Amino acid sequence: MSRILIVDDEQSLRDMLSLALGDEGWDVGTASDGDAAAAALLTEPVDIVLSDIRMPGKDGLDLLRHVTASAPDTDVILMTAHASTDSAIEALRLGAYDYITKPFDLDELKITVRRALDQQALRRDNVMLRQELADRNSFGNLVGRSPAMQRVFELIRRVTDSTSTVLIAGESGTGKELVARAIHYNGARGKAPFVAVNCAALPAHLLESELFGHVKGSFTGADRHKEGLFEAAAGGTILLDEIGDMPLEMQPKLLRVLEDRMVRRVGSTSGVGVDVRVLASTNKNLRGAVGDGSFREDLFYRLNVIQVDLPPLRDRFEDVPLLAEHFLAQLREESGAEVQGLAGPAIAALEAYSWPGNVRELFNAVRHAVTMETADVIQLNSLPPFVSGGASAAPMAAPSTVAGSPEPAAGAASSALPTAGLDLEEYLDGVKRQYMLEALARSEGVQTRAAELLGMSFRSFRYYAKKFRIGEQGEA
Repeated sequence: MSRILIVDDEQSLRDMLSLALGDEGWDVGTASDGDAAAAALLTEPVDIVLSDIRMPGKDGLDLLRHVTASAPDTDVILMTAHASTDSAIEALRLGAYDYITKPFDLDELKITVRRALDQQALRRDNVMLRQELADRNSFGNLVGRSPAMQRVFELIRRVTDSTSTVLIAGESGTGKELVARAIHYNGARGKAPFVAVNCAALPAHLLESELFGHVKGSFTGADRHKEGLFEAAAGGTILLDEIGDMPLEMQPKLLRVLEDRMVRRVGSTSGVGVDVRVLASTNKNLRGAVGDGSFREDLFYRLNVIQVDLPPLRDRFEDVPLLAEHFLAQLREESGAEVQGLAGPAIAALEAYSWPGNVRELFNAVRHAVTMETADVIQLNSLPPFVSGGASAAPMAAPSTVAGSPEPAAGAASSALPTAGLDLEEYLDGVKRQYMLEALARSEGVQTRAAELLGMSFRSFRYYAKKFRIGEQGEA
């Protein structure tokens, strides 16, 4: 409930306002002068101070100065029977929310109070939203204990407060935008806008308008002036995502903006200065693109002041269990799922998969498992078939089993040689890996039991587990 403090030396006015504002559902307190109001503010926070200007002792302007210094989230509305332009200007200069003259219309006063409370709520929402964005994009959401990711973290820490342009390179799904957001929200510009634009999504003429804006009448359909994304990101950061796919004819225009820090709207003859930090990301080899003429060399060197290289997930498989647990915690918070962890065989399967779609693919796999799992721990068979080694993971059917032999993993072998042939060693490695995962599942992750099921020595099982990147989840 919003709290309002009425300050006036006239008892009758305090009583009347207390009844009128109390009827609106607000919690109303009163004070007879500025000193009493200052004392009241020490005991309980107040949203609005509604105060007379002319009072004995500490007057309304003195009280306004006190509130501004000691309770900056409290708004002050001043009222007086002795209006003057000078006093109104002084009150507003000192930070008063508004200024009303006695006698006033009670309904108009209520509207003024309600407007002040609404703006306070909006400010609180903005603070909460910015904090949520900062938390969501903090370093805590960049997960990894591998040496490769530790090097990335250290580089990000060094560049957050820099003004240098940063080029973030990595395969699709490695988390390039997450890195860009972490750089922005943990740096000096963190409270200013973060704007991302996909440079591959639009043809050159539309991308130019999107980035730099346009003036009315500059092309068909331009029925009004439009601010570009560089201007929208003023004071903050713009991420030029997939910069390697930017049309070649747009690249010199972007280069000019990076050099001059001025944008010229399409159809305009004058430029607008912009204070924006530029980050760029790419899944391409830009040096190679420079070599084949699809990317300008001068633009490459302008962008590549500092480069952050994100490793693919297959090169940091030791991070897979940590990421999976992180995603599981996120999904629990989002959906209220009750799944509390991952079983050993499930973790082993996650570690053994090559993750061509990188972190994004892992997140989707965990989401799939959370949706399918009915127990409180994710089991192997709840993972997508391409991860768990299920029937849809391999195209060839399994052969008939011999009596007394263990059942082969789904799709593990075929009696027919494909028409196009196959790499026999690679195929047999795949068969062996799937049998090992199945044996781990049956033995609840205990490797010695899994080795016995397969007629292997424990040393041989460990060797192949390391070769196939199957995690050592059970006890030896």
